[in-house]
Amino acid sequence: MASDGLGAVPRRRAEGVGAAVPALLLAGHVTVVVIGPGHAEPWQTGLGLLAVLASAAALVWRAVAPVPVFCAVLAADAVTRALLPEAALTPALPVAVWVALFSLSVRRRARLALPGAALATASTPLPGAGGDVTGPLLDDLLAGALLHLAVVLCGRLRAHRDDRRARLLARLADVDGERRAAADAERERLARDLHDTAGHHLTAIAVQGAAALRLAESRPELADEALAHGAAVGRDVLAALAELVAVVADEPDDGPLHDILPPWCAGLERRGVPVALDVRGRPRPLAPAVRATAYRVVQESLTNAMRYAPGAPVTVRLGYAPGEVTVTVTNEPAREREPLGGGLGTGRGLAHLTARAASVGGRLAAGPTRRGGWTVAATLPARTPRTWWPRAVDVALLTACAAGPLLAAVPLSGAELSGLAALLTAHAAPLPLRRRAPATALAVSLAVSLAWAAATAAGVLPFAWLAALACAWAVELAALHAVGAYGPARATWPAPVAVGAVGGAVLGLAVLSDPAESAGPGTAALLAGLGLVAVPWLLPVWALGLLTRARRGDGGRWERRVLDAVAARVDDAVTGERRRVATGLHGTVVAHTAGLVRRAEEGLAAPHDRRAALTGMTDAARGALAGLRDLLDAMDAARLP
Repeated sequence: MASDGLGAVPRRRAEGVGAAVPALLLAGHVTVVVIGPGHAEPWQTGLGLLAVLASAAALVWRAVAPVPVFCAVLAADAVTRALLPEAALTPALPVAVWVALFSLSVRRRARLALPGAALATASTPLPGAGGDVTGPLLDDLLAGALLHLAVVLCGRLRAHRDDRRARLLARLADVDGERRAAADAERERLARDLHDTAGHHLTAIAVQGAAALRLAESRPELADEALAHGAAVGRDVLAALAELVAVVADEPDDGPLHDILPPWCAGLERRGVPVALDVRGRPRPLAPAVRATAYRVVQESLTNAMRYAPGAPVTVRLGYAPGEVTVTVTNEPAREREPLGGGLGTGRGLAHLTARAASVGGRLAAGPTRRGGWTVAATLPARTPRTWWPRAVDVALLTACAAGPLLAAVPLSGAELSGLAALLTAHAAPLPLRRRAPATALAVSLAVSLAWAAATAAGVLPFAWLAALACAWAVELAALHAVGAYGPARATWPAPVAVGAVGGAVLGLAVLSDPAESAGPGTAALLAGLGLVAVPWLLPVWALGLLTRARRGDGGRWERRVLDAVAARVDDAVTGERRRVATGLHGTVVAHTAGLVRRAEEGLAAPHDRRAALTGMTDAARGALAGLRDLLDAMDAARLP
């Protein structure tokens, strides 16, 4: 029911738009014919109306059969242009072609939409085919190609947005399934850790205590051993349970790994644990799952080092290498021959860490060192494929934009050539920043162009150098594409307007500084204003950047809100599972374990009452085991509402 409600509004809206667009085209055509000068013959007017009516009827089916509809509308437009004079034509048929091409781009891949754009472009200049091929016809072809390319890019943008939103809506509709799966996974992990942490050791305490009671008369020394072992292992179980409740499922804070680990290690250092952190290589961003796994390896390894080798120095090494990150935790040998944590199972949690490393495509190894210590080493994928490729593109683009325009310059002396090269380098210098700060890169390049033209108009720079600036305008186009691809999700539309306005201003200043022209400030201002006319031809560059963003999967605010809602509900389910387990532990297992530790310590302090202490310790261990079994059974039977 949820999915039907989510999809009903978009379907009704699409149906309304599908019927409204053809109706508007037909109404617009009739309005233009009625209020027009009326120089066409009646049969010509009727044929034009028939063509528009047929195109409008075909557009109703553009969502179902976009290819036949586009072919029919394009044929109607081409035939009408060939048979009728300009007086009998209206913009309705070209607009119908754009609508059909847009629908074709939305519902079919680019390899089919681009040939459609080429056909639409080829049919545009048919009425003037007998004119100057190198003049108006070439201009019409270029303008038509840019316009139809912009339509195709907008259609592909719409297709990517619709596909992304459909996936997000499906995920939102199935959020209960995600919550259930996340809670089940968390419950299984907690149950496994509880069994490994407490089950085995509580069983050992109960068995050893019962054996010591049976042999209390014949072998009284077993009572001391059982009580000492019960007290030590009970304390370790309490510490492990407290750690399990507090941190077993927490994830690191947001931020780079090399920024998260130093405060955590420093906190352990203040608590008396000698930890040294060594970061090598150039830090780079990691995938969230890889970052969390690396953090968990360090956390678990340090916890085990504190338990099995308290007071021994520990070294944490974080190494960044091409394509991978390595995490190594090495502790020196224990200072005590039998540390308090030695009663716990050796290697507990190692299998879990190994599985977690494998789940992100990494590997983990652990074992003793030559000096008697212990090392845990994890190698995880950094997943930075083709890191050389963007840098190579940046270098090639910077070189082409800084050195290529020098070929268009007139022969210059060595000093003049050096000065022009410096200006071109300053103009192209922001290009490497276009991915991280695209708006800044565009603003700097535009500012350099405007300052260059202004200095030329003031007579500071030679007029001949402006030819090199015109050839270097690819810098602005690359920065404009970057604004669409890497800029904010919204409000990037001023970028093509700014490029057009500055381009017009540069053209006006160039005319003003041309010694062969006698233009005044008014002419320069007019040319600067006409720069805005170029904005529609800049839109394909900007739209191509937006399409790059869409193909990369970067969504807008709506998509982020949906993802945040899903993540919040999943996190609530996981957090609720942890709270439920923590409540069950405190109510039974922790209370009984604390009781067995207390009875064991009392028995060690009062030798005459060791039988009662053994009895109390054994009963408490059995009570803790019973509570643990009840909790595990309840976790197995739990179902998320």
